[in-house]
Amino acid sequence: MSAFAEFLLIACVLFAWESTLWLPLQGITLRRRGFSNKWRVLPADRLLAMRELGLVVMLPMPPDGGLAPCQAPPLAVDTDANILIEQAPGRFARLATVSWNDIHEEPHHLRLGTLATRISSPRAIEVLKRARRRGATPHAAVRQAWRLALSPARAGREWRRWRMVAWPLRWSGPVLTLGFFVGLPLVYLYQGSRPAVCFALWLWCLMGCSAAHLWWLGKRVYPGARAALRMDALLSLLVPFHAMRALEMAAVHAMGTTHPAALILATRDLTNPWLAGFIRRILHPLPGVAEDAGFAAALRPVLATALARCGLSLDDFDGAPDRAGDAAAVAYCPRCHGRYLARVKACPDCRGMRLRDFE
Repeated sequence: MSAFAEFLLIACVLFAWESTLWLPLQGITLRRRGFSNKWRVLPADRLLAMRELGLVVMLPMPPDGGLAPCQAPPLAVDTDANILIEQAPGRFARLATVSWNDIHEEPHHLRLGTLATRISSPRAIEVLKRARRRGATPHAAVRQAWRLALSPARAGREWRRWRMVAWPLRWSGPVLTLGFFVGLPLVYLYQGSRPAVCFALWLWCLMGCSAAHLWWLGKRVYPGARAALRMDALLSLLVPFHAMRALEMAAVHAMGTTHPAALILATRDLTNPWLAGFIRRILHPLPGVAEDAGFAAALRPVLATALARCGLSLDDFDGAPDRAGDAAAVAYCPRCHGRYLARVKACPDCRGMRLRDFE
């Protein structure tokens, strides 16, 4: 293998690595399907998962402009005024007495006493920090964070603002990718080394423009993630593959305070199966799990308000599944929509939840 072929192979491997996002397992990444209002859900634990992080693969040719990595607020308040912290997807821990002195921000984590949860962006707790500066209690701050995160109107504004402020990165990414993988080799092969060096310098100037835009986003648009965006800007100035994916890197911070359900409702994707499954989990918490029941009770009124703004209610998502492909099924689980025969009385996947009969 020639040195030139080895260079291209290494470049492709590095580009493939930069085309991935390591996100918290609690987060949900949405990808818009073409020019429609439909969203595809990309769970972080689908391909490869570690203890706290999962791998999300981006589209190979940038920009992946429809990517929206969302994360719900990391804390919740149940009906008994206990603070719930999500340590893993669907697994909560409860603390009875919490003050601001118990809540600490650490690199990539929010710590509550001895417990910690992974956050995708510093903006995920931006609402909590603003409420603390105003003198609000932790419970009021957490409730306000959920009201904002589940607001379809706010989610729509966040998405529109992100698309408006990120437009320079939408063309710089493809130009850098084509210039590095296509333009630079062709110039070197047909024009020689000196024109290739000049072309590489032009690509570096374009990398500088991407870095400057990321710096501006951190200073003017998303100050809550200023440190993270400035680090991305520095890497974009030094690493061409990072500059090629600058749009997707910044999207993590842009949608860091938006719940995926709110963004789905904002774009009127009302038949999205993930949205229906999320609402069913709120309506039917796991039996015998007090933390899950408390989380569901805390979110039920906020979610009902968000659905009411779209002309819907929680009951609209509490129907029976389609059994056209399984006519022998006589009962179903209201939480996971699993279908069962007559001899089964409880859903084994949902901790023995009682089944409902098909009408």
